[in-house]
Amino acid sequence: MSFPRSTALVDPQLPPSTRKSRTTAILTLAAGGLFVVVPLLVEFVSGEAFILMALAGLLTVAALPGLRSIQGGADGKAGLWGLRMVIAGLLTVTALIIMSELLAGSIPSSAQRAAEDLYAPVGLVALVLVVLGVVGLGVGMARAAILSRTAIWVWIGGMGTALASEAFEQSLRRPVPAVADALPVIGFVLAGCGLLMLGRSALLLSRRS
Repeated sequence: MSFPRSTALVDPQLPPSTRKSRTTAILTLAAGGLFVVVPLLVEFVSGEAFILMALAGLLTVAALPGLRSIQGGADGKAGLWGLRMVIAGLLTVTALIIMSELLAGSIPSSAQRAAEDLYAPVGLVALVLVVLGVVGLGVGMARAAILSRTAIWVWIGGMGTALASEAFEQSLRRPVPAVADALPVIGFVLAGCGLLMLGRSALLLSRRS
């Protein structure tokens, strides 16, 4: 069954499931683009980098439920619990990033250091939660075999590398080795590539519906 094409991002003539898949694809592509671009441009947009990464996290949170619903529950409990952990962890990390940016320079340095000491363990737990959630969700999605498996494994590998190395870096109380400093950037760029591939897979799926 075919439907008339439209130049709009979301065609109102398409059935609800297809419109949802297309919206999910757009959100996923936007998140992937930010994850690829922002780490590479961090030297030029250092002041806005954390906010842009927070935006990428929020777009990912908005896209993941749609990606899971496309599979119709075929990803099982691994996908369900993985999704919950990823959303909880990403929302926590995003909230910490936004709060730290809002408080920066607006409170005394002593209070800022105290806040950072409080954020560190919370952020570490949130990062670990996201890593475990990404693995669970990714494994479930790979088993479902609805979306591109290559995209799924690139996303898992990239996000896992980025967040695990970021958690390791945050746990250090000494100068960070150059390798540890570079791994999060490499991981986020790979994760972005995986999201771009997932978005393309979802878009192709919506066109076949």
